Amino acid sequence: MATTENAHGDSTVISTLSPTTLAERKDNPHIDDHPLPLTPETEEQDAPTVAPVRKRFNLPSNRLLSLDLLRGLAIFLMITCNSQNGPEVFDILEHPEWIGFSVADCVFPSFLFISGVAIPLAMRGPSPSEPNYDHMNPGKFFVRQALRVFKRALSIMCLGYVLALYGLVQLQVGGDQFRWPGVLARIGFCYGIVAWMHLLVLYRGRQPEKPLSIAYLLHKKDSKPATPPKKEETKSSNPWPWFAQVTLQYWLPIGCLVIWLIATYSGVKVDDVKCTKESMILEPECSPQAYFDLKIFGTAHTYRHNNFDPEGALSTLTSILNVWFGWFIGCTVREFNAQIKQTRADFKLRRDATLQSEDEEIPLQEQVFEQEMVVRTYTTLLGEWFWWGLLWMFVGLLFSLGLPLSKPSWTATFAVFHSGLSQTVLAILFFKFDGQPQLKKLARLHKDHQGLALGVEPERAVETHQRSTMLNVYYAVDHFFRHWFRWGIKLVLGSMGRNAILLYMCAELVTGTCFIIHAGPRDPETGERPDLWTASFVSTWGKADIGGWGSLFYSLGFVSIWVCVAILLDHKKLYFKV
Repeated sequence: MATTENAHGDSTVISTLSPTTLAERKDNPHIDDHPLPLTPETEEQDAPTVAPVRKRFNLPSNRLLSLDLLRGLAIFLMITCNSQNGPEVFDILEHPEWIGFSVADCVFPSFLFISGVAIPLAMRGPSPSEPNYDHMNPGKFFVRQALRVFKRALSIMCLGYVLALYGLVQLQVGGDQFRWPGVLARIGFCYGIVAWMHLLVLYRGRQPEKPLSIAYLLHKKDSKPATPPKKEETKSSNPWPWFAQVTLQYWLPIGCLVIWLIATYSGVKVDDVKCTKESMILEPECSPQAYFDLKIFGTAHTYRHNNFDPEGALSTLTSILNVWFGWFIGCTVREFNAQIKQTRADFKLRRDATLQSEDEEIPLQEQVFEQEMVVRTYTTLLGEWFWWGLLWMFVGLLFSLGLPLSKPSWTATFAVFHSGLSQTVLAILFFKFDGQPQLKKLARLHKDHQGLALGVEPERAVETHQRSTMLNVYYAVDHFFRHWFRWGIKLVLGSMGRNAILLYMCAELVTGTCFIIHAGPRDPETGERPDLWTASFVSTWGKADIGGWGSLFYSLGFVSIWVCVAILLDHKKLYFKV
């Protein structure tokens, strides 16, 4: 369903806003050239007039521009890798048969990670600031949220089954060969599991002093408020062992990992297949993944009727880890939003207190202090994301010496490594598109404050005629990469990220339709006409005879069509929401 909402965009474009002069800042110290994303207060303040084409870059308070860019990058790579054509294709753009690593393997884990990040940003418990909070029934509130989670997870899975049904039409086979596992089916299932965990954490453990654990779930609440226990009675008053005190948000990944390890190394063997201990990991026919897929689905319902399915039953357990890693990052974003909000509120009170001050330097100095606190918060979050992401990548690579990286079997090392990779890429995008504008704003405020202290107007720019020709060329190239290239990345990847599911489904349906339609000249030997997908490649880049580059250029041309579609939909404010 398409909805028209002005809820997706970018509020971090700095170069598009004209800088305020020093005199304007003296008259009104509250002028803020560049409103922050992630802060509800900034949306309520008066903002400078922006060109209409820039208004669609204004993000709501609970949305990250870098997250949209990561989603757009993932769908861009997915369409590029899935639309490879021709006899020669670069190995890095294809999935390894069983064990290995390629760019194509990075796409699916990124979508799972992104779906986890969005869970805490989209769902939250009742806030004490809401009216009638004391009289609100938390049970009804969270039942309504649980139904929303179930509806969204089921909708995503049904979209995947629509593609599976179209595959039956394309192959002209019956429903007895319907493929139940799939990409969207796994995303919907894993999202539903982690989202339900998040709701349980909110419902029973939203108080900081009462985390959601097994002991807390089974604890009966007293009708009267209990008196705080004495220090010497704290240990003896708790009858639960230490493992019952572990909160549910950590039990979920631990449980999935333990079950997967037990099932993997339990020694199960596929019938009528001779397997050794080493071949249970190195050969797909002997893997526990094949054993469980054959028992649950059978070869009639697996991908290309193989003994295993890349989105099979056992590998779904470890794919939940990717969503859980994303959920954990989403929780840090929630805390980050709260810190920015509190910082803005505190400094707003301080600015209101200094309105009557005759010293013109005090209000501007308060703006500098406020922006320094904001930048410090950004830097702290960025460092945590980046270094922890590198750590998880190192852990995945280290343990891959014994348990190799495998996307079809979705090994635990594969899940950990790609979760760290997604987190690292998100940190880089967050720095470039969410954090760096705040650094620029802080530098500008420092210049204004220094100019006010010296009693001079700070220099905003140098006239081009005062520079040499070489310097003008250098600054022109630098401006292109700093502004236009950055703006193009936001336009392309941001637009694709806001309609990722729609673009994926349309690309798959168009590709499947091209395989059904026959076009081009008949083969002189067989007398058959090639399908439209093959004929379009042969008549274009197939004539160049440049090997894998022809397939790459063909796929880039195909994905450029969907880039134009995404930009048009984003410009019209049409978003496919599930």
